[in-house]
Amino acid sequence: MPEQPMLMPATCMFVVALALTMALALVLCPASALAQVSPGPLARAHEKLDQPASCFQCHARAGGMTQRCVACHTGIGSQRRDGRGLHGREARAKDCAGCHPDHAGRDFALVRWDEGAPERFDHRRTGYALTGKHAALPCADCHQAKFQHPSPVAAGVTPEPAHRWSGLATACTSCHTDPHKARFGAECTKCHGTQDWKRIEKQRFDHDLTRYPLRGKHAAVRCESCHDPASPTGKQPAFAACGDCHKDAHAGQALIAGKPADCAPCHAVEGFKPATFTVEMHQRETYRLEGKHAAVACASCHPQRPVGAAISALGTARVVMRPPHERCTTCHTDAHGGQLAARADRGACEACHRLTGWKPSTFAVADHATLKLRLEGAHAPLECAACHGLDRRGLPAPAAAAALGAAKFAFKLTESECVQCHHDPHLSRYSAGGASPQTAGCLSCHDVARWRPATVTVAAHRGYGFALEQSHGAVPCTGCHAEMDKRPKVGSLRLAAHPAPLPFEQRRHECVACHADVHGGQFATRRDRGRCEACHGLDAWRAAARFVHDRDTPFKLEGAHAKVACAACHRIQKDSAGRARNVYHGVPVRCESCHAPVDRLNGGAR
Repeated sequence: MPEQPMLMPATCMFVVALALTMALALVLCPASALAQVSPGPLARAHEKLDQPASCFQCHARAGGMTQRCVACHTGIGSQRRDGRGLHGREARAKDCAGCHPDHAGRDFALVRWDEGAPERFDHRRTGYALTGKHAALPCADCHQAKFQHPSPVAAGVTPEPAHRWSGLATACTSCHTDPHKARFGAECTKCHGTQDWKRIEKQRFDHDLTRYPLRGKHAAVRCESCHDPASPTGKQPAFAACGDCHKDAHAGQALIAGKPADCAPCHAVEGFKPATFTVEMHQRETYRLEGKHAAVACASCHPQRPVGAAISALGTARVVMRPPHERCTTCHTDAHGGQLAARADRGACEACHRLTGWKPSTFAVADHATLKLRLEGAHAPLECAACHGLDRRGLPAPAAAAALGAAKFAFKLTESECVQCHHDPHLSRYSAGGASPQTAGCLSCHDVARWRPATVTVAAHRGYGFALEQSHGAVPCTGCHAEMDKRPKVGSLRLAAHPAPLPFEQRRHECVACHADVHGGQFATRRDRGRCEACHGLDAWRAAARFVHDRDTPFKLEGAHAKVACAACHRIQKDSAGRARNVYHGVPVRCESCHAPVDRLNGGAR
């Protein structure tokens, strides 16, 4: 579509007509007549141009006034070209007269403030926001000719009184003196903020770019703790060794290869405690950490002493760095209360114990052979506490515990006889002076290999007044000594439960003392009162090998009778108590008692 002409308001048409009239007058009238058409006197800054012949220094015959303005105000022209400041950001495409009208009188201010006053001006429009302490400063404190770069004279600008609003640089050093003499570069904002100049803002300054990056606890230290803020040159502190800043907390106690060591081998910047001195590092020292010692906390051997005059040589850490360690008892209390001090090694712990563990002891059965009591048989696998333990020995506490030490082990034992440690279930019958003819003590029937069974043999039993012959030799001990079966299976040590006694006082020598009379007393009237051995031997109960019928009874077995089985004549009958027994006594001896008459056999014929 063709472009439509734009309707102009009456005011605009008047201004255009006035401008055309003035232009026509300038062409047709002489110079003296120009003053007659001036809109009014110029502002005080342009006062020298308020002459009829000077109009064309601002009003060009061709082109706009802006070109004439920047030709004189070169600093503003530079900003417009470079896009700097308010003129380069917002007014770059505008005419100067739009914001700076003139011909309004000597006291007219050429600067128009959109916010109404310079104090309310939004400084962000210039590209430089006022933050921190800058925001509270009066405008005139910064907008001075001495802070302008380049200076107004060098820029070809007529200086203004008091201050100027443009021409200030954004670099800190354009207004502030660099106390570091450019040692850290020209960008002050890398370390400083606008709120507090003396406080270094760590989030701005990258200390990793220096020769000493801040790690661990150092990252939280205030800058002035290391850097003197009063130093105008920013002198660097020494940092080659920890001792350059920190006092030796151990007062020279910490030595490596015989020389005082720096902190770094044992401590980290993440914290002074705990130390980073490892077990492997300790192996290079005069005392190697082996076994259980490798797991011990450092403070157990290197304690911290309480504050006092005595710890002045330990340093501020108050830690004993080089404790004595010649003997185990230097650090450990003698757990045996000095009982072994009389030995050749003065009771050295390492003679019986290892660093890998206090228990079990390394004192073996073979070592015990050098002492008064050899550990043989069942004694060999016993735990040491079985004989040496306080709880097993029943010694009174606490007096016994104090005498034996913390381990509660008794080493100076006086026991050498069995009955000094073990209960005697035989009530001293077999000990010296006992009731038994066997007075050799426990070892006459037992050995150290095991307590049960006893070592008493069939042959040895003859010495106890009753020979175990033939079948008796195969009878187990409990067959005669039934009390052995009733004894609880408890240990024989004296602190164990007291077992039932085994006096072995049986004086049974007759068969009927152990065996029941299966004949029900049928032979009690005999001369031998029915002694079992008169008919039976010890090899077997049946048959009655010693019984001779022709000798021992009034009825001889002759002829056919000699072949008749015993049970044919001695039949089983029940006694008054209902027990079935073979009848031996009172058997009839007459023929007709067993045999029927002939006439009965032949049907009554004789």
